Amino acid sequence: MRDLVFREDEVLTIEDEVSPIFEAPLFLKKYDRGPIVLFKKVKGYDMQAVGNVVSSRKRLLKWLKARDYNEAYQRLVEALERPARASEVSGFSDYYHKLNGNLAKLPVFKYYEKDAGRYITSSVAVAEFEDVCNVSIHRLLVLSGDKAAIRIVPRHLYALYMRAKERGVDLPVAVVIGCHPLITVAAASSPPFGVNELWVANRLLDCEMKVVATPKHNILVPVDGEIVVEGVIKTDELVDEGPFADVTGTYDAVRKQPVLSVEAVYAKDDALYQAILPASTEHKLLMGFPKEAELWMALRKVLPGLRGIRLTEGGCGWLHAVLAIDKMTEGDGKTAIMAAFGAHPSLKHVVVVDGDVDIDDPRDVEWAIATRFQADRGLVVVRGARGSSLDPSADPETLLTCKVGVDATKPLRGDVRRFERARIPGESP
Repeated sequence: MRDLVFREDEVLTIEDEVSPIFEAPLFLKKYDRGPIVLFKKVKGYDMQAVGNVVSSRKRLLKWLKARDYNEAYQRLVEALERPARASEVSGFSDYYHKLNGNLAKLPVFKYYEKDAGRYITSSVAVAEFEDVCNVSIHRLLVLSGDKAAIRIVPRHLYALYMRAKERGVDLPVAVVIGCHPLITVAAASSPPFGVNELWVANRLLDCEMKVVATPKHNILVPVDGEIVVEGVIKTDELVDEGPFADVTGTYDAVRKQPVLSVEAVYAKDDALYQAILPASTEHKLLMGFPKEAELWMALRKVLPGLRGIRLTEGGCGWLHAVLAIDKMTEGDGKTAIMAAFGAHPSLKHVVVVDGDVDIDDPRDVEWAIATRFQADRGLVVVRGARGSSLDPSADPETLLTCKVGVDATKPLRGDVRRFERARIPGESP
C-alpha cells in the first residue's frame, strides 16, 4: 500500500507515543480533510498505525488518474462493467508472516466514548462460497484475540452467509487490513452479485494487481496488503454488536450479529495497521463516491444536460445530493429529483441547481436556493417513502421517511435576465 500511495508531502508523522483509546482518533479528527496521519508509536503495540488515507477527494482523483469527477466516475463504471482477473502468484509466506497472538497484536482503536469496544474499521472482507466471491467492507468489534463480531447488512456477503448457513457450514473469509485505496473503493462499490470486486480493483489499477491464496481456505487476497486475518464467519453463533458511531456521527443500534472466528493473522514484516475514523471525510468518501458514480451512470441516461453530482459531506456522504444540470426543458429539475430518489433509495434531500452553480460550495448552493427557488413551484415532497437505516430520524421499525426535493434552477422562459449573475470583468467564471 505504502509504495503505491504515500508521498512524503502528504503524510503527517506523529512521533510521540499515542494511545489507541481515543487519543489516536483525536488526531485523525483534528486532521480530517488533510494529510495522511502516520502514528510511529502506538502505546502497548509494536506495530505502527495509519489513518486518513482517503480523506481527500483530490488524492482520490489522483489515484484514479482522472482530471475531474465525471472522468473518475467513468473509470469506476468501466471497471464495474469490465472487471479484469488479477494475476495469481504462489507462495503466501513470501508476502506475509504469521503473527503470534492473533488480533491481540493489532493496535485496534476505540473511537468514540459510547462505542461497544475496539473496532477494526478498514476491514475488507473477502468471502468465497460455491464459486462466488464477494469483497466488501465490514466493521469488526474485537471480542478477544481470536473472536470478533462482524456487522453484516442484507447484501452480498449476507447472501453468501445465508447459503452457508442453509448447508450447515461456516463461511470461510479472509479480512485484509491496509489495502490500496482503489481496492477499498472497489470493495465499497455495488456490482451485480457474483462479480469479484478484486477484479474491479484490478481494472482500476491498470491490471497490475497480484493476488495470492491464503494458507487454509485458499482465498485470493492482494499481495500488497498490510495484514490478512483468516477465519470463518460462524453460522451458528450470534453476539451483541454495537453501539458504534456510524457515518452520521450518531450511534448505531445494538444488534445480534455473526461471529468471526479467527484462525490466523498474517502481516508484512513492517506492517501498518490502517484505521478509518467513523463519520470522517474518509468514511463518507468511501461510502459516497461509488454511489455518486452509480447515480451519474443512471441519471445521465435521462438527463443529457447533467453536469455534476455530489453526495454532500453535510449529508453524511449518503443522505443528501446536489445535482447540477443544464436545463433543456422546464421539467428537467423535477425529473432529476425523481430520478435521483429512484437510483439511490437512501437519499432524503435532493437539491438541483443550474450548471453555473458550484456544487462543491455549500454557500453557492444556498445562494441558488435563495435566488432561484420558490416552494410552491419547485418543492417536491414524497411522504411515507422508505429511507435509510442510517437516518436516526426515520421510523426505526419501518424506516419510513419524508423525502424532499428542491428545484433551484432558473426558468427557461420569461425575463431570465433577472437571474444573471453579476461579474467583474476579468473575474474567473
